Amino acid sequence: MNVVLVGHCTPDAFMLKSMVDRVLPGSEIHVSNDDDSLSAHGADESIWLVNRILDGAFSVGQSGLELIQSRIEAQPGARVALISDLEEHQRTAESLGAKPGFGKKGLYDEVSAERLRTLAAD
Repeated sequence: MNVVLVGHCTPDAFMLKSMVDRVLPGSEIHVSNDDDSLSAHGADESIWLVNRILDGAFSVGQSGLELIQSRIEAQPGARVALISDLEEHQRTAESLGAKPGFGKKGLYDEVSAERLRTLAAD
């Protein structure tokens, strides 16, 4: 399973990587902070865990929601989820076609782990 951590700062990417390693052992984890590194995963079946405010250099600027929208438009049904503790942004991401995501405060919650497992099973 490939998991791409999209637009996260180094400490957050480290915490997310630890969670993915725990919940989906054996996964190949990639960190992407720009369009070039993300393009390597544009047409594959990777899970994208997208930060709400992107850290890095993306053509959509800093909006993780815009990145999610462009991913879903390019590949309907793509396995992408928003990483944000703000429910209103989670609802917006899901309305764009994202799978249910979770926040950084919930990285050790079973609900978050189950959402990640569901992403992997889709």
